[in-house]
Amino acid sequence: MYSFTFVTVFVVLSTVVADAPFPSLTHMVQPISGALRGSKASHNEFMELPLNEGRLCDVTKSPYNAVGDNKTMNTNAIQQAIDDCGNLASGGTVLLPRGAGSFRSGSLWLASNLTFRIEEGASLSGSENWSSYPMTYTRSGCVMMEAHASLLNAGRCLQMKSERVGWDDCLEWSTLENIVIEGEQQNDGVISIDGNGDMWWQQCTPTCPDGTDISQRPTLLGLLWVNGLTIQNLHMRNPPGWTVHPCFSNNVRITGNTIVSYAHGGDGIDPDSCWNVYIQNNTITTRDDCIALKSGKDWSGRMVNISTENVVIEQNTLLAGHGIAFGSETSGWIRDVVVRDNALQVEAVVRMKSMRGRGGGVERVMFDNMNSKVNQAIQMTLAYKNVKKTNASATPIFRNIKIQNLHIFTNESTMECQGLDDSVIQNVTVSNVSILGVTNSQQCNYCEGSQRNTTPSLCMS
Repeated sequence: MYSFTFVTVFVVLSTVVADAPFPSLTHMVQPISGALRGSKASHNEFMELPLNEGRLCDVTKSPYNAVGDNKTMNTNAIQQAIDDCGNLASGGTVLLPRGAGSFRSGSLWLASNLTFRIEEGASLSGSENWSSYPMTYTRSGCVMMEAHASLLNAGRCLQMKSERVGWDDCLEWSTLENIVIEGEQQNDGVISIDGNGDMWWQQCTPTCPDGTDISQRPTLLGLLWVNGLTIQNLHMRNPPGWTVHPCFSNNVRITGNTIVSYAHGGDGIDPDSCWNVYIQNNTITTRDDCIALKSGKDWSGRMVNISTENVVIEQNTLLAGHGIAFGSETSGWIRDVVVRDNALQVEAVVRMKSMRGRGGGVERVMFDNMNSKVNQAIQMTLAYKNVKKTNASATPIFRNIKIQNLHIFTNESTMECQGLDDSVIQNVTVSNVSILGVTNSQQCNYCEGSQRNTTPSLCMS
């Protein structure tokens, strides 16, 4: 088992066995304070604070002079503002000020103790040239690999290993703390961040001019190795792939955002090997998973072996997409999750998926108190794709799942619970659940549990 340990400047990958990737940190410290603010609201106007209370870097002012015409490339100007206002003990704010227009940019790298604030009437617009997103060593699609950098990035690989091992070839990672990315989200339809993701399918199908594959396209927000991350009150649309991807991060708070994504594989929020995550009051429309918990994929994910753990998902509105998913990338385990009080008009209320080769699994999860209109009420499968049997360490496990106080209208099926002959889905407890609509379509194999006050009766053994 490998352990990633936070230190001031970088992370060292070691072979010391540890009980947890963040052993010194308390579970569920929420809400986090985020970055110290470099500006404060007063009668809807922002005023600069004294330097000892945080620094303000307005990207439209000298020496940055960024131009919000949605044409001028502002990557260097905004990055300089981040560098000037980041990593200060007193904190700093990079400000895209109210009414300043749309600032075109390529990949940006955030810093510690920083608020990146986009006010109403301003937006960050991703470059429509693939070369504006340099290659970086990262976790892409839950696998450690070279891929194009995201529009907003956090931790990065500082030094690669001299001898590559295949599953994580970075020797030293930079790590960050206390980052806030925020908008104002005052008017419906006002965009904070536009990824212009269609470009990737136009310029990079099947490959980009540099030979990289479309699978190496970036996420919109690719935020690795952050301790204390807040993403709030943003309206994000049109990502190249996943929209919000916190990875190897702790104390993550994602609230009050609107996400619209029609990209293939364009998930909304994907915490990947993260601890202490709070996802609340977001409105999400996608063609794929609206929220998906992940923890690494296959051999790479099992070797890195960092779980996603201690997660609360509540009071979100999911208007289109597959819903709230667990997996299929479960290799580092997903555990201790509460999903409650969400409004769903999606594929399924309960959506858990993995397959042979992934390993790890999902355990200690509760779904509670939701009224939903969906296609399928309950989906749980360890055969997301049919592959040959493998060794025990690569065979995933689902267990200890509690489903209660749900009222569901389903268009297609009531329950699909598909375990494996060598990995039975165990201890599924269902109570006070009412399912209307198509109630005569169920399929259970290698699925064990109990039920009480449930209509109709479910097919678990």
